[in-house]
Amino acid sequence: MKQATYLDKLISNEIIQDIFPKVSDPTHLSLSGSLTIEYPHSNLKVEQGNTLSTKLTQEPPKVTYNANTGAPLNLDKTYTLVMTDPDAPSRQDHKWSEYCHFVETGIKFHHKEGGLITNGHKVLKYMGPGPPKGTGPHRYVFVLFEEIEDNQIFTAVEDRANWGYETPATGVEKWAMANKLRLLAINFFFAEYED
Repeated sequence: MKQATYLDKLISNEIIQDIFPKVSDPTHLSLSGSLTIEYPHSNLKVEQGNTLSTKLTQEPPKVTYNANTGAPLNLDKTYTLVMTDPDAPSRQDHKWSEYCHFVETGIKFHHKEGGLITNGHKVLKYMGPGPPKGTGPHRYVFVLFEEIEDNQIFTAVEDRANWGYETPATGVEKWAMANKLRLLAINFFFAEYED
């Protein structure tokens, strides 16, 4: 997917605005690559805002990072992958937002172009989508970061709701800043309550 189209989808679905509110101009955000995400048991792929079944996204997906041409990975660094829901309990009510669904740190890549993420430390186990009945579609957002500091000691995520910060509409950006993480790539899908 071309960088402009990729960014357009993130902006039009308010991903940057809601998860990274300190980014003053989302149109100038520079991402270093893309995430390919597939739920292997159901053959579902996350494709920048498509809608997936809540029931079929309960198992952890396979995630691959693809570095942009001219933006190779530093193989001496480690990386962090997270998944968050900025619509908890709904897009209008942010009392639990953001809701942390997954955190994996210390990821190593063996190729400068990226590859399948298989070897990190799962800080917070994957929790599939669970949007409450009547709350409409939720955005489930995967974000990959580079860990700037070697042998990083991470601040704990004390609670999934608000990433433990106890402040509505708070999560990934605050946690990433506290842990000196550099944004590389974002992908997301929609899911809503299913009987």
